[in-house]
Amino acid sequence: MKSDAWGFNRWFIVTVALVIGFLIGVACVAYLVYAWVPADVILRDAPPRFLRFDPAGDRPDYRDVYVARVAARYAQGVQIGQPEAALTQAQQALGVTTGDATPIEALAMVRSAEQVARNENAREGDNPDQGWFTLADQNSLTLLAERLEQVKDQPPVIAQSVIEARRNAALLGGLLLLLWIAVLTGLLLLVVRLLKPAPVSATASVVAPRAAGEAEARPGTVINVNPADGQVAAATPAAAPTEPGTIPAVYAPAPVRVGSPLPGESLINTFRAVYEHGNENFDEGFQISATSGELIGECGASVADRVSLTSPSRVIALAIWTFDKNDFQSTTKVMLTPYAYRNNVMRSKLAARGELVQAGPGIFEIATSTLRVEVEVRDLQLLPLDGDPDGYFQRVELEFRVYKKP
Repeated sequence: MKSDAWGFNRWFIVTVALVIGFLIGVACVAYLVYAWVPADVILRDAPPRFLRFDPAGDRPDYRDVYVARVAARYAQGVQIGQPEAALTQAQQALGVTTGDATPIEALAMVRSAEQVARNENAREGDNPDQGWFTLADQNSLTLLAERLEQVKDQPPVIAQSVIEARRNAALLGGLLLLLWIAVLTGLLLLVVRLLKPAPVSATASVVAPRAAGEAEARPGTVINVNPADGQVAAATPAAAPTEPGTIPAVYAPAPVRVGSPLPGESLINTFRAVYEHGNENFDEGFQISATSGELIGECGASVADRVSLTSPSRVIALAIWTFDKNDFQSTTKVMLTPYAYRNNVMRSKLAARGELVQAGPGIFEIATSTLRVEVEVRDLQLLPLDGDPDGYFQRVELEFRVYKKP
């Protein structure tokens, strides 16, 4: 799982927020349309095929009466010698030329009304003109149905103005829906950010056991160990690397190899990763297994940022991460060279990847819910860049010591 914690969390939260925002947006729009908007506004432009009708054809209904009036007008146009104009008017009234119905759907509506009229007139016997339909209506429906049967396979001619009006309405509706979803998504992201718990700070401070009789170091003090005599000495207090507006001093180049489990912890894995200048694809990952052999996570390091277009590029930052299977996410710290750490632009760019750590011999921690990983920086070698002696990494050895929390 070679992904940094912030990147994983950010995209996961954004994805969830987008999905939730979309669902809430659609639900709200549907509620507004069907609960608040008056019915006459919704049905003002509804095509006639949505009018109520009796599929069995046993009783007249709204659509049958409407289609009968359309057929009567079509018959009048045929009688005065204007059959094509009358057909165009009938197709428009049935929704064919407006794109609301296909020619086959229009034919089905007329045939249905014709069957209703025939059934009613048959029930009325000797007085077929007493109900909703007369024999003239029945004949007009038959005439229109026969004409629609002839043109059912011809593509309808829809007016360009109708096409443009509907396209503009769909575009406006889509934009309003997207705007509404964007507002809801932004609110969700804001709520998530406000409710997100503050991360536990694990700054790049070097820890060491106190020698017998040695006074406890002050908070924020960097502890150095003299490898010659094993004495512990407290250096000058160093500001936290991520403290705004403060550039901490470069770590003393004394090799350090300290660290021990906290009460209740147990050391379960130790790994070693080495980066050397020229390895542009540096990406080391190690599986963390419990004593039972179960895979419980991973840890590793990879290139986070580099400068120059020439090959090999100069790496100025390494991403050091720990994946906890229990959390199903990664926690990442970005180790920058002193040159990059003093550059506000570079620090701002890399701050989104994880907590920033200035490179120097020592130990820093990456803590998750069940794991604590001590990352010891050993054999750190830097090369100059832009006149800064600590510009980019030439070689760095990282030792991972993984402890299982109680």
